[in-house]
Amino acid sequence: MKHCLIANLIGLLLIIPLGLFAKRAAPKPVSPVVRNGVKYSAPNDNGRIGYVVASDVRSGATLWDIKVFEVQIDPKLEEDVQWVFIADLKLDGNTLRVKDEKSRCYNLNLSTKTVEKRILCW
Repeated sequence: MKHCLIANLIGLLLIIPLGLFAKRAAPKPVSPVVRNGVKYSAPNDNGRIGYVVASDVRSGATLWDIKVFEVQIDPKLEEDVQWVFIADLKLDGNTLRVKDEKSRCYNLNLSTKTVEKRILCW
């Protein structure tokens, strides 16, 4: 009986840490950037798709949203640990620079609404 109780406790102690490490922490909030009455933000509400929203500063109305990147989820692995979120936004002329949590960088051309992946970050 004592051995069974000890074995159950050891099993429980081995299982609990696995559950703690299986879930990822919530993404850190990304500060929006504003230019010419337009606010650019990264909602980070979905770890499968990183996107930027442009909204009117006065009304709050969404002007457009653009997918910057998409995460390919491996169904054999736990999904939430594969998620990637936008970590930083910076305006550089007519370009919105977007960096993800893995330090991959993207340029979003604000005129053409096209996205280009960059090799070097800022």
